[in-house]
Amino acid sequence: MPSQGAGGNGTASEFGDLTGMTRQAVNDFLRDELGGEIRTTKGGYLEYEFADRSRVNIRTDGEVIRTPAPRYGSDGRKINKGLRLDKDGSLVKTRDEFGNQILGTHNTGEKVRD
Repeated sequence: MPSQGAGGNGTASEFGDLTGMTRQAVNDFLRDELGGEIRTTKGGYLEYEFADRSRVNIRTDGEVIRTPAPRYGSDGRKINKGLRLDKDGSLVKTRDEFGNQILGTHNTGEKVRD
């Protein structure tokens, strides 16, 4: 069972680092305990989507990618597009003010094992 996460950005931010857990233990936690809907993407990733639309993707190599629940501005535009969550559930800014990817923010190092 992972530790408590930072919170405030949807279900995917409510729990801590999954590193070292088995895929089966992560699946049991995300699906059974948190109610994540599971599907396999075209790229072969396992994607868990929660009721608040935050997500956890697990790549075929075990890398974990978390995205926050969407937030919208008063004009209806998504204001947190392109953001990710780090391994403790905190927001990571992945793009600069011009929309360019910030180096070193794509991977968080969170990884599950087989």
